[in-house]
Amino acid sequence: MANKDSREQQDAGSKRDESLSPLQLPAITGEEKDVATAAHSHFEAGNYNGCVEQVRKLANMRPTDPKVQHNLAVALFYQSGCRKVDEYRRSLGNVCSQVHVDLEQIDSLGDADQAIFFFNNAVLLHHLRQHHQAIRVLEKLFQVIEPLEEWVAVRILLLLIESYLITHQPDKALATLVYLEKLMQTSEAKKEAADKGKDSKDDEHRPVDTEKVKAKIHQFKTKCYLQLKHLKFCKREIKSVKTVMNSNGAQSPITLFLKANFEFERQNNRKAIKLLNSSPEGLDYNQMGQCIPVMYYNNLVSIHYAMHKYHLGAHYARRALQENATAVKELPKKSGRAIQTLGMNHHHELLYNTGIVLLHAGRPLAAFDCLVEAVQVFPTNPRLWLRLAECCIAANKTLSEGESKGGSKQSIVHSTIGTGSHRKFILSPGGLDTNYGTDIQPAAMPVASLEFASLCLSNALSLLPEKPGSVPTTPISSQNSVGSEASDAASKLSGPPTIPAPPGPPLKPTEVSNLRCSVMAATAYVSLSLGDDVTALEHARSLLGQPKLSGSLQFLARMYAAEALLKHDQIGEAIQLLNPETVCDVSVIITPTPDFGENKDRDRNEKSNNHDGGSSGGGGGGGGGNNNNTSDPNEGTEPRKVIHQYYPASIQVARAHMFFNLATTHVFRSEWDKARRCLQQGCSMVPVHDIPKQALYTAIYLELHTGNYSLALQMVKKQQLIPYIKITPVPFIEPINRPVPVPASSTPSGFPAPIGPPSTSRSSSSFGLPTPIGAGKPSANTWR
Repeated sequence: MANKDSREQQDAGSKRDESLSPLQLPAITGEEKDVATAAHSHFEAGNYNGCVEQVRKLANMRPTDPKVQHNLAVALFYQSGCRKVDEYRRSLGNVCSQVHVDLEQIDSLGDADQAIFFFNNAVLLHHLRQHHQAIRVLEKLFQVIEPLEEWVAVRILLLLIESYLITHQPDKALATLVYLEKLMQTSEAKKEAADKGKDSKDDEHRPVDTEKVKAKIHQFKTKCYLQLKHLKFCKREIKSVKTVMNSNGAQSPITLFLKANFEFERQNNRKAIKLLNSSPEGLDYNQMGQCIPVMYYNNLVSIHYAMHKYHLGAHYARRALQENATAVKELPKKSGRAIQTLGMNHHHELLYNTGIVLLHAGRPLAAFDCLVEAVQVFPTNPRLWLRLAECCIAANKTLSEGESKGGSKQSIVHSTIGTGSHRKFILSPGGLDTNYGTDIQPAAMPVASLEFASLCLSNALSLLPEKPGSVPTTPISSQNSVGSEASDAASKLSGPPTIPAPPGPPLKPTEVSNLRCSVMAATAYVSLSLGDDVTALEHARSLLGQPKLSGSLQFLARMYAAEALLKHDQIGEAIQLLNPETVCDVSVIITPTPDFGENKDRDRNEKSNNHDGGSSGGGGGGGGGNNNNTSDPNEGTEPRKVIHQYYPASIQVARAHMFFNLATTHVFRSEWDKARRCLQQGCSMVPVHDIPKQALYTAIYLELHTGNYSLALQMVKKQQLIPYIKITPVPFIEPINRPVPVPASSTPSGFPAPIGPPSTSRSSSSFGLPTPIGAGKPSANTWR
């Protein structure tokens, strides 16, 4: 089906011999018209050898006609099985030169007769994955769409919609769909009027398969609503998509992937996996342009990532990479590859997903290797640069988890020398990793070092504008569109400005703000580790000045700023920042703001268990009573809310570590009694095994300076804060002296999106099998 659609796309200019030509050409004779009709019949029947023979005969009759030369180039292209792409591009360029058309100068398009050349060029750009260039051409074609034949206009709109979806512009795609629906209704009305009047005037025009176009409209609407998180509208469209069946009666891959994506967005992960497991096997990816096993395993990565099963997700990510490599290896060389398979290789998108999953699975070095390769293809993604920096930070933590808890003797005592009364303890370094560059290497070298992390964070910050630009306007107006529920929704969907972040969805303004805060926190941490206290203090203060800052990041910013101030001997300011009473909230709540939910009281999660309950078939089942029109139209628009517990996990733990660090500042001032009270208060808030090693060092130092050598020696031997541990603490998480920054947006939103491109609030989901339109290439809205 995809290959046939591809042929219909390329056929866009092959049968317009009766149109006016920009050159002075002789009139078409009856014999020439018969030959052209025979060529058209052969082309429609798939007999490309016969078509080429007839078109060459017509070319001998009309050697100066550019349209005949263009038709010959199209026929030869299909005769080769759509494989000789370079040869076809050269032929198209020669024809355009003959009529003085420059395909690179889109603004020069002013004649409807030239539209077919630009459209075929847009099809080529689409398959070469140059989607933004294709959109520029298609939007210009939309401006001259009125005089074009209906079948050409429909194909322009379908390809434009698919390009919008691939580039994550669902609002524009939905507005274009509204226009297309209006065009189809007008076409049907004219057809009915012609049938009633028995008027055969339009018989010469090429008919449009309205049923096929309607099926694609439903598929595209479903994808739009999935990207917009309008699950109620999506549920209605899923019911229409279910009617798309294969010849054997089984549901098509497109239907299954869309329904699985729908269930994924509703947090029905088990049902989504069940639907994916029913996807067909053994489909020819030379025809589809996509490899089903790659999409299957990639979508499983997204699901298990959302379920926080990162190791299992990494397993499926490896399987997806293997399937992708196998599929690409079986393809012929690029010069002999079918056009629909030119964009089938998703190696770097899969590497991006694999790196994210490995990072969350606690394997930063393996994640770094994946992400450093992906960033060469997607250098404009600020989130990717932050992930690379997080890999470097995790890889350079010199203390193991056990050491950071102070649970083993070796974590305090490095060695002993002497015997008997002359025996002495040599303590291990008390601080966390601090790399002041004794082994200097270029920061630009892609190695998992803190120097490279600093460079990555600098790149991420430079890609995040302080004030996002204005909202780009769509060239398509939906004000005079068909009066339907979809058109009403389209007229209200004017999304906020976004920042591109390929291969995932673009970053919304709230995500840009949150990402900037995470980058600042990581920069302050890395700067402290590298001994750059000035930069660390600057970023920590900037972080504290952000208007919307999570409690956890605010806590980290205070800790980093206090450490930098201590190194500048500004102890008074450090004590103010380390006031435990300022810790009132340490939660990390990732709650993506609904894209278009201006009335937040009406935005809520869809009650998926009450709808379609237990239906294995899919997204739109269930009783009719659950799908009434009186319910809130915004129901289900809010993406899932994911709450992650990072350091610190409670206000009590955060205050305990504030007390520990506050004790250190008082030691700097030789305020021994205040330091001792701070240590006592901190120890009373956390269990013994969770007291950080740095607090023990502070207590030993304190007792040595106050002359209590025997108590200091006991603490060294027993690895405990002996005089301070009197109250049974409330157990909680692992503490460290310099907290590591909270991972930015580690929800599925932070995860890349679909293959083609992977989606942000649930952005690892742009589920689904691309729709075979345009030139037969499935749309890139397959999960990441």
